[in-house]
Formats: sequence, C-alpha cells, structure tokens
Amino acid sequence: MPVKITRAWFSSLVFALLLIGSGSLIAQQQQIVDGIAVVVEDDYILQSEIQQYAQMQAMQMGLNPYDNPRQYQQLQEQVMQSLIDQKIIQAKAEEDSIIIKEHEIDQMLQQQIDNMIAQAGSEQALEEALGMSIKNIKDEYREDVRKRLLVERYQATKFADVSVSRKEVEQFYKTYKDSIPDMPKRVNISHIVLKVKPNQSADSAAVDTLRMIRRQLESGANFGDLARKYSTDPGSRGRGGDLGFVARGSLVPEFEEAAFALEQGEISDIVKTEFGYHLIKLQERRGEKIHVKHILISPSATDADNQAVVNRLNEMRTNILAGASFDSLAKQYSEDTAAEINSGNLGWFELPKLQIPKFREVVDTMEVGDISKPFQTEYGWHIVKLNDVKPGGKVTLEKNWVEIEQMVLRQKQQQEYQKWLGNLRDQFYVDMKVNSQNL
Repeated sequence: MPVKITRAWFSSLVFALLLIGSGSLIAQQQQIVDGIAVVVEDDYILQSEIQQYAQMQAMQMGLNPYDNPRQYQQLQEQVMQSLIDQKIIQAKAEEDSIIIKEHEIDQMLQQQIDNMIAQAGSEQALEEALGMSIKNIKDEYREDVRKRLLVERYQATKFADVSVSRKEVEQFYKTYKDSIPDMPKRVNISHIVLKVKPNQSADSAAVDTLRMIRRQLESGANFGDLARKYSTDPGSRGRGGDLGFVARGSLVPEFEEAAFALEQGEISDIVKTEFGYHLIKLQERRGEKIHVKHILISPSATDADNQAVVNRLNEMRTNILAGASFDSLAKQYSEDTAAEINSGNLGWFELPKLQIPKFREVVDTMEVGDISKPFQTEYGWHIVKLNDVKPGGKVTLEKNWVEIEQMVLRQKQQQEYQKWLGNLRDQFYVDMKVNSQNL
C-alpha cells in the first residue's frame, strides 16, 4: 500500500534526505496507520508523524523494529515526547509573541534545499525523487521551517543570558580533553553570486512556443499531453503539469493572481514569473484552495548570456583587488537573497563538509584574503573571498579556547533548558490519545 504524502511524511522525507541521501525511502516505510495521537493546546500530533520520525531515527541507528521491538518502542516514546515538547515550545513562543521574519525563513529554507540538492546529487535528481519542482518543495516545507525557527528563537532568547566562567571552561577541558575529537580545518567565506538571465530573443522564443501550444489547446488538444511534451518544469511535467491543490499565498504572486482569477476549466493567457512563462488551467476550486495544471517554458540562456555575467564578476573582482569593498559590492549586486543582511558572508564551514563540490575545490586552493576567479554552480556564477582559516588538529585550551567555551556554554544551556522545559510541561494542556504500544 503506498504511503500517503502528508506534510508529516514530507518532513520525514526531507529529514531522511538530509541524513542518508536519496535512497529508496518509501520501500523501507511500514504501512502508516493515521489518527490523532496527542492533543497539545489547540494543536495535535498524528500517529503517522510519530511513526515516521521514529522510522527515520531507527534507520540512522541501524535498528530493525522487528528484531528489537522493545528498543523500538522506547524510541517511539522518545520521539513522541520530543514532538510534544516542540508543540509546547511553539505554543509558548506564540503566546510570548516571538517574531520570525520572512527573510529568515527564506534563508534557512534555502540552506535546507541546498543540503537536499547536495545529498540528491542535483536539482533534477531531487525534483525527480520528490516528484515536484524546487519551488513546490519550498512551498511544502516553508511552514516546517517557520516552526523550527520559532523554537530556536525562543530557546536563544530564553537562555541568552547564560554564561560560563574561566574556571568552568578549564574544568570541562580537564575532564573531557581525551574524548574531544580533533578539530577539522575550517574556513570563513563570502561570495557574490549572479544568475544568468536569458536575452530578449530567448524570451520571445519561449512566448512563441506557448502561443503555438495555446493554438493546439484551442483546437482540442489535451492539456496534460502537451505539458508532458513541452513543459520545462521537471516536477510536474511527468504528471501532465498537475500541481495538485494549492492554497492562496503558496504561489509566486503573478502565477497566483492569474490562477485564482480563472473559472473552472479555463486556461489563462501567457503568464510571466521568475521561472519563465506559463499557461495555467484551473481544474477545480475548493474555497481558498485551487487544483491547477500548468505548462512552463523557461527561456534558455546562451553562451553570450553566460559570458556577460562572467565579465561583470571579473570587473567586480578587479575593483575589489584595487581596493573596493567586497562587502559593499555583495550587498549591492549579489543575487543571494541574504546578501542585504550578511553582505555575502556565508559563515564558518568545515572545509570537507562544504556541500557544493565546486566551492570545496575553489576554496581549497586559496589563501586568506584571496578573491577567486568566477566559477559556476547550479545557482549561478560566483566569486568567493576567503576571509579566515582555522587549522585543524588536536584541541587545546591555547588554540581553541573559543570553541571549548562554546561547548561548555551549549552544555550549560541544555541543562537550563531541560529544567525550564520540565516546568513548562505543567503549564499547557496535553491529552494523550494513545500510548506507544498503540502506535
């Protein structure tokens, strides 16, 4: 029996892709029995959520539920309590009006998508694995990211004043120095990214193609057949352009405005979005949700379009080497959505764990202060600045005071968090509809 693709299932699949790659997950899933397992205030946890997250963790642990039923039951209990705690913290954060801004969601969402693409091998592989476009993956996962940020923000706010003394750091190191793993080489990098935009002739060709398709539709051709033949959306092409039911607010504005204005069975005029040009057909309307199909034609960039972007980045690189501010140019020109906030700084990474292979390859050849030549990834053309390097090796107080201090701080914050959470559990309504034996 196939697994129903619910939001909980999708979140579990995302988690699995992040941790174990794009292997055949569905084949490893047990049959899901759904129903409300726990009510937390005005929210609830489904039995399927607990089962799915437990299955993910069991796979990571190499635990076979059939060979170790008692251990698997304990794992389900731990997962159920973890999900209850998450709901309680969400309720408390919303009660205390913790605000998460849209650009913060965008930034974390993009990081998660980047990780998933790296695990799957390419954007196309990820879209084929999930049966939807990158844009639709973002739409599906956005609310999960918002909730996670809400929990993290509340935890950070609640325990921001926790501090550690020099004596605590020294004692921690003395106790654990033999078990602290060696520190890998880490790099701090910034980048400027520009995306290649097709020229006007490519735009015109895409529009002409959709006009030809529309004439065929007016002559009685099947929308789904033409979508399978012509659409450049890999996530929906195999399903005849079918996007399923979508809620208002989940689509890019231009697409949504055109789609919601249609009558049932009607096909739109040509609609332009950031993804290209669309024909949209409204299949069915249910309140604030609509069932739509679309045919997407994305204009193709030429070699000349690519070269124009490379030339722009080379000009920026020359200006930076002559004394211009990398941060200022990143903030002004980079098409990374977070650049206005972080000026292109991507933060610290363990070099071997840089998810994008080309970044690893380029950064590994650089010295601190170097600006790379332009290079291409699936996200566009980049230039990178190597801001700083922390060499790896054995951890010592002298070399790694800051890192050890952070370990102690996280340990202390976790201890305080557990005390606080224990008190918080008594303040919110929790109704257990099932126990772990009934999952």
